[in-house]
Amino acid sequence: MEQDKKNREKEFLKVFEANVGVVIKIAKAYTSTTHDREDLMNDILVELWRSFDTFRGVSAVSTWIYRVALNTSMNYRRKKKKHNLLFTFWSDTKQFENLCWLTEQDDTPETELLYRSIDQLDAFNKAIILLYLDRKTHEEIALILGISKSNVGTRIGRIKEQIKKNIHQQNG
Repeated sequence: MEQDKKNREKEFLKVFEANVGVVIKIAKAYTSTTHDREDLMNDILVELWRSFDTFRGVSAVSTWIYRVALNTSMNYRRKKKKHNLLFTFWSDTKQFENLCWLTEQDDTPETELLYRSIDQLDAFNKAIILLYLDRKTHEEIALILGISKSNVGTRIGRIKEQIKKNIHQQNG
């Protein structure tokens, strides 16, 4: 039984590490400080772990991760709950000791401007544009968010205009 648990943890960590970019991108869009980003990423990690055993594989792993990460982020933003759980089940796994990706700050001024503009969007539009920026198709976005494909296309057009307006206002 203990070996099964260890194998499940390793499998989860492999899936998480393969998709960590998605989690970082979403956490970055829903927070404004490194501390809040760490808290949110921790919350997402915990929610992914909690739901890992119930993931049936009906959708792609990335779709499941997006759903969990977006829902967790929206809840985090609403509740601003803070957790101090720091990846406790990782302590046994030496291969994942280096977590530098959590606090890397390699953004260009243009990227920062884009994130600030995205941050001004409501939670649902923010989710749509993050999926779009991650090169998800309209069909994939519709599936992840539970809306029609045509609604996705319409919203993306409107969101792009809003982002352009936000950037123009920030540049004065």
